[in-house]
Amino acid sequence: MLLKVNNDYFSLEKIIRDKCGKKYSLLERFFKKNFGSSRYRLINIFPKHKEIDLHNYNDCIFLNFDLRKDGLVFYFRYKNTEYVEFCPFYSLKFQSNDKSFVIQTDKYTYSFEIMNEKKHKDFILNIYKFKNGLD
Repeated sequence: MLLKVNNDYFSLEKIIRDKCGKKYSLLERFFKKNFGSSRYRLINIFPKHKEIDLHNYNDCIFLNFDLRKDGLVFYFRYKNTEYVEFCPFYSLKFQSNDKSFVIQTDKYTYSFEIMNEKKHKDFILNIYKFKNGLD
């Protein structure tokens, strides 16, 4: 679910926590070896979002993914507005090749450029572990 982050951050965090689980503490991140992902560049959102037009936008949008117990969360900024996408693992689908990473959530499909291939491979393995409950 793609939402605009506004001033009511605590209610938004509750919605994300209900769908994807709470944020891991620093100690939990060390024990589970969950440090999120390396950096990716957002290339496309399909179907077109009414407020986000990446085809006529010249700046690059970079982001990192955060793995939680039950889902995947990522934040990005478009024209000084912050957006958050969160998706539980049961409705997450992804595809990866040499330079491209595609994630399909419940409503949108995102295309990303892989900036670091080695760290991307580690991140994909972490997604499989978390999705299958092997963490």
